[in-house]
Amino acid sequence: MRLTVNLEPSLYAVAKSIARDEDCTISAAVNGLLRRAVSRSGEQGPRRATRQRLPTRNGLVVSRGRVPVTGDLVRAIEAGNDRG
Repeated sequence: MRLTVNLEPSLYAVAKSIARDEDCTISAAVNGLLRRAVSRSGEQGPRRATRQRLPTRNGLVVSRGRVPVTGDLVRAIEAGNDRG
């Protein structure tokens, strides 16, 4: 299905970085992200208000920082470290 979606600049950067890292289109990256989000919400069921679980990925706690860490950001930081 063809659809035009307006993404926030930071979310577009994440989708673009994932697409580059996984060697796929931005559409495929967004589809994959949506599939993962839907499958996770279905597996966990409704969240309990009494106990909040920290999100994890591969056994590690996922931080909800202000700036998403993308492959592009990591490459830029690594390039900066090579200079200094």
